[in-house]
Amino acid sequence: MKMDERRRIRTSKHHGRLYTELKGTLVQEFHELFFLSACVGYRNECPTPLGKLGEERFWSDTITLEEWSAYNAMILARNDMNFNSLQDDKTVIAKIEEYAHGGMLYLIENVLNGFLVEKDGEFIVDKTVVKDLPRRVMQYVFETAANG
Repeated sequence: MKMDERRRIRTSKHHGRLYTELKGTLVQEFHELFFLSACVGYRNECPTPLGKLGEERFWSDTITLEEWSAYNAMILARNDMNFNSLQDDKTVIAKIEEYAHGGMLYLIENVLNGFLVEKDGEFIVDKTVVKDLPRRVMQYVFETAANG
């Protein structure tokens, strides 16, 4: 990925409120939650197209070099180490958005489910259990890493 151009990164409009609520609770910035979601989506092989659900959430220039490196590694691994797969930033970002969307769906279903309530068709953080949320997410990350 060349990262030449500043772009808007999209997430599901159904997760907009959740992104906002998890910022400051679980992560400090949107790109961190996007990174976590993309890693989960990649790890669980569940990329999910955003389609018309896509909504611009944050700018690509907030993504760290380490995160870009991981995104490049994901794309390369899924394309048999074909470096040509990194040539088109728009295509790379679109694929990472799919991993992040699928990863967020996976997190909601398997990790965050006891910490969320649905309101007006969106998920929000249950304020009565929010203090245990970071511990649960880290537990999931460590268990996943340990199970290789």
